[in-house]
Formats: sequence, C-alpha cells, structure tokens
Amino acid sequence: MRRVNYRPLCRRSTTAPVRSTFSSNRRIQEHDVLFLRQQGPKYPKWHLTAPLGADTSVRLSYGASVSAADLIGKNLLDVVHDSKGKRVLLQEPTLSSYIINNERHATPIYPHDANTIVALLDLNPSRPTEEEDEENAPPFEIFEAGTGMGSLTLHIARAIHAANPPFPSKLRRAICDAKFRPKSNPSLTRVDLDQEAEDALDKYRASRRAVIHTLDQKPKHTHAAYKLVRNFRRAQYLPSIDFHVGSIDEYLSSRLVESGGQPFLHRAILDLPSAHDHAERVIESMLPNGILILFNPSISQIADFQKWSAKTRQPVRLEKVLELPVSTTSDGVHDAGGGRHWDVKAVVTKALQGEDGKTVQVMRPKVGDRIAGGGFLAVLRRWPADRQIEQEGEERDGDESIEDREEEDQDRRV
Repeated sequence: MRRVNYRPLCRRSTTAPVRSTFSSNRRIQEHDVLFLRQQGPKYPKWHLTAPLGADTSVRLSYGASVSAADLIGKNLLDVVHDSKGKRVLLQEPTLSSYIINNERHATPIYPHDANTIVALLDLNPSRPTEEEDEENAPPFEIFEAGTGMGSLTLHIARAIHAANPPFPSKLRRAICDAKFRPKSNPSLTRVDLDQEAEDALDKYRASRRAVIHTLDQKPKHTHAAYKLVRNFRRAQYLPSIDFHVGSIDEYLSSRLVESGGQPFLHRAILDLPSAHDHAERVIESMLPNGILILFNPSISQIADFQKWSAKTRQPVRLEKVLELPVSTTSDGVHDAGGGRHWDVKAVVTKALQGEDGKTVQVMRPKVGDRIAGGGFLAVLRRWPADRQIEQEGEERDGDESIEDREEEDQDRRV
C-alpha cells in the first residue's frame, strides 16, 4: 500500500502573535490623556491628565507627581509609583469621565443627557462605499446652536465617525503637535499647521460624508470646545466637526445663498434659552423629514416654542416632549453616565470572642456626592411645506367634552 503524507491544513505559528491595534489593552502613546487612580491613605484620588508629552510631568495629590516619560510606552492598567512612592493605576478615561472631569467654561450637557439626545437624533451613518451613487450624494449635515463646552458635539461626532473616510495618521499627528491659534482667529482650523498639512486637511474636509456644524457666539467657548475634542483620543473625532463663531442667522443665511435657497440640514439641535427667536432660519435650512431637537431647562420654554410654531405656521410637527432624569455621581469619579449608583461589596465583620470574622455581602444604593443633568427635550420633525401638518393629540373646540375625557380616563384605569 502506498503511503500518503498529508500536510496539516494549518500550522501553529512559533512567533509571538501580533497584537491588534483595536485592542483595549494598548500601549500608551504621546498625546494620550489618561485617568490616573492614585492610592491614598483611605480612598483613591482620580486625576485626568493633560495630553502626555515626553518632557512633561503630571501633578498628583499629596504633593506627588509622575513623569509623563514613565507613562508613555506602558500598557493600560499597568501600575507605576509616583514621586512619593504611592501606587498609580493607569486607565483610559471613558467619554463620560473625560467630559465631567475636564475644565469647563460653560455648563456641559451631561453625558447621560447627551446619549439620550444622540439616540433621539436617530443617526444611521453608512460606511464609505456602502451606498449606491454616494459620490454624487451631499454630505449628511448636522447643525448645533450653542456649542458650550462641546460635550454634545463630541458625543454626536462619535456617533457619525464611521461614515467618514479614514483620517491620515500623519495629519492626525500634526494636529496633535500643533499649537493653538489666538482665540479671536475665525479660521476653521484652530491650530497652527504648516501649508502642506493645511492643504491635506482641506482635501480631507471635501471628502467627508457626515459633518457637524457647531456654532457659538463666544470665541472663548468655541476655543475651549475645540481643545476638548482635539485632546480626546488624540483628535480621533475632530475631523467630523466644523466650529463656527457668530450668529445663527448670519451663518445659515450665507449657507442658503451658497445652496441657491435649497435646504441642506438633516438634523439640528438648539441649546438656547429662547429657541423660537432663532428657529425660523434653522427650519428654513432643514430638509423635509429632518429632526429638530430643543434642549431647555424649563418646560415653559418648550411651551413658548410650540406656541410660536403654531402661531407662525412653521412646517414642523411636534413628536414628543421628554423630561430628562437627574443622575447622582459618587466616589470622586463624577462620570454622570446615568442610572442610580449602588454599593456592592464584600466586607469582613468584626470577630466575636473565640470566632473568626465572617465575610458578608453589602448591597445598597449609594448616596451621591452631587446631582447632575436634568431638563426637557422637544423632538420635532420638518414637514414638507406643501403638506398639511396633523399634530399628535390635536384637539378642536367642541370635539370632546369634559365628561367624555373623564370617561376615557376611567376606561384606561380599568
């Protein structure tokens, strides 16, 4: 019988596996921002670092510090020791903890509220080349009035990130290395790039399939928001955002002139105290079926907008009004990620005479250090101008008596 030598279908490699760059256990790089957990006498202290530079140091509590050079090249969750010998755990900040623990020049939209707004915007970006005839399709444009700290801007940018082509790593590094321009500079590029990098950035902007236009009247807010976005994950989400300073009417009027009077916005968010004073131009710029969201601290402001909308016959339909829940934060982390915090841990009871201590479970709600978030959202849909709008729950005089309404409520309870 002839002997047949079979080759194995696969052979185990003797070389070390290549670690995926998508792994959460990655090496720390220059310009990374870390969330450091410094061990204290009783409780840990948390510190959000500035972007790491090879020649910089990070100041911690208890008069201690740690050199950034000792952090660069380490892995996440590694432990180092500060100048006083205390243990310091290296962690990557979540988006929530990054925003809440950052310096602020305006009250942020807290992360759990921002996540709710992003969900209500109903963003479903497709990846490049997934759609037919996408080369001729206009970009998906989102307008945000009231940049503030930049919290909501960053959340939306993360949601649409996959829609845009890859950002060149060399250009990303140049943006992280560059120094900031003066706050009064109106350029879209808030950092000082050389001409080659500036040209490359303009070329990339022209290829984007989804864009956020965020506008604020205060250059100070715009500058701080740009810095917030640039420093998070080494400017990963920055290319999807254009920052503007000025008035809503001025910006949108110029865009309508460029488009020949044709609407171009798919989504819009108004984080303004008197949204109805600025909304007419926004609604005019929105495409049919576009979504408009109002964010206000008071329900009466939502009612004022609805009254103005009905009186001026704006082509928008109110779909829902929501009250945002407040959130408690605790343990010094302050991520305001939403939900009620609970204390779940195992503790050893004090030993009685002649007995060993017993391990018991503790499970109880935590008492928060502070309350964050809250407010009201209104979700409206842009209606075609040539169609009649039928508002949800619209009533006409004489259509329903008080007795009929009470009877209907009784039926629901039964």
